[in-house]
Formats: sequence, structure tokens, C-alpha cells
Amino acid sequence: MAGTSTAGVEFSRDLMRYAEVEQNDGHLRLLRLGNCAFEFDAEAVLFEGQDLSLLGAIREAMADIFRDTEASSFRFVIPSRFQTRFTTAVPIEADVNLRSALIGYETRLFTKNQEGGDIFPSHLGSDTDSSAQMFAVSHIDDAVSRSVKALDSVFPEASFELAPSMMAATLAFRHVAHRRQLPGRYYLLVGSGIQNTDFILMKGAEPVTQESVEVSSPKDQAYRALLCCSRFGISWQDIERVFVYGSIEDDTLVHVMNEAFGPEVERINPGVVVGLDADHFGDSFPIEAFLPVMGAAIQ
Repeated sequence: MAGTSTAGVEFSRDLMRYAEVEQNDGHLRLLRLGNCAFEFDAEAVLFEGQDLSLLGAIREAMADIFRDTEASSFRFVIPSRFQTRFTTAVPIEADVNLRSALIGYETRLFTKNQEGGDIFPSHLGSDTDSSAQMFAVSHIDDAVSRSVKALDSVFPEASFELAPSMMAATLAFRHVAHRRQLPGRYYLLVGSGIQNTDFILMKGAEPVTQESVEVSSPKDQAYRALLCCSRFGISWQDIERVFVYGSIEDDTLVHVMNEAFGPEVERINPGVVVGLDADHFGDSFPIEAFLPVMGAAIQ
């Protein structure tokens, strides 16, 4: 019996990263993975509405890359800097309807009653007994959703969906942790972006917090990483391992994180989710940049 496949797509300036994964009875098989470079800022076209006439070139690239695909859905990774993000507490006894209403109310406050858009709540774990459950909430503007949906004419029978970057990275990490049989301790994911850096503090398979800040200097990234942990009473010694991912041009970020957290810092390889070792790609291939894309493709 054939499985179903999902394509994950991410735009980062002039690059489109992509992965397609087939799922069949719990088994994951990689169908395609790579990147495509444009001669323009494709991210700005999609997420900032710049020169929408170039959407045609993006459609053509997708049609070429995913030629003969059987993907039933395309999930587009949305960078944190194009989201409104906040953390909220919901009473533990709240049912789904009340929880949605409370999160929706707070979203309207943070977006100044902006109409439309998509809301993505992500449950956060806690070490303490509490009368509330914590959620990291992402709101994606309706203009972003409309721009992404404008690409769906390429594959009209597939669904086109949005995937907040940190939610996708968290899901991919859970699969990595399972494949690598990582113990249920604290881990820190550091996602280096063009303007923002994402920090995801995990305890085992559960996120404790998801934060995104406008820093790109490696020293500032290390400082904010330590601050992210300290807010929850976690010191550098409590972190089992730091995994870096995203747009990483050289080893500077790894070296600085080593100085801040000790030697347990590595570029994450999401390829293990589909049975690929790091050396499968070669040293020059930035596999760590594909963590959110892989998460989107296995949703």
C-alpha cells in the first residue's frame, strides 16, 4: 500500500529549501531534499509583498522541482519575524472551545484587533504542578496566507498550509531525539536566521519555551541563549547539548556557544529522521538549515 507524502518548503532571502517525505505505516522515506536559488529576494516577495509579479517565477521553480510529485499537501515554513508571538496561560480545566476563545482574545489584543490571519498555539511543558497550561502562540497575518495560497495553482489538488518555524523545528527535533535515543534532559535549539534568532528550550520531547529575538551577532546569540535558560532556573551546566540550525555561514556560532555552554554543541542533522547520516551529504552541504523544512514535511 502506497504511503502519503508531504512537502515542506522554506524561503530564506533568495533561497528556497525543500523536502518531501513519504509516510507509510509509521515509516518515513525521503523523496527529495535540496535548495533552489533565485535571482531575487523570494522571501520578500512572499512575506512582504514586494514585486508580486515575481510570484510566477516562484511557481515555475516549484513546478520544476516537484515535477511528478504525489504530495497531498505543501507546508510552508513561516519565519518567526513574520509572526506575532506571545506566551499565555490557560486554566487547566478549560475545554477546547474556551481555550480557543481565550487565545483568540489575547491574539486580538497583540495584533490590535487585526482581522483574519491564522493562529497556532503550541503547548509548553512545565516542571511544576499548576492550575494553568502554558502555550506559545503564533499569529500569521492574512496577507502572508494569501500570498502563499497564490502559489497553489501549480498543484491545485494539494492543500497549501502554513507552518510556524519554531513549531516545525520542535517537531523535527522530537523525531531526531527519538532516532538518536537522547535521554529526557534539557536541550537548547538555537536557530540562526537572517535577522532573528530562535531559541527553543526542550526537556526531553516537550518544549519549555520558544523565543525569537532580533539578534544575529554570535556573542549576542550566546548571551540571549543563556538568558533564555536562566529565566527557567536552568544554568549552562543543566543543558545536555546545544543544537544549532538555520543559516550558519561558518563555525563562529558553534565556537561561541561552546564557550558559553561547554563542548556539547553541534550542528543538528535532521536527516537522521529519514535514516540519513551526516556524512551522506558531505561537509559542504548545510543540512542543519533543513530542520524546520523537515519538520514541516513530517507534520
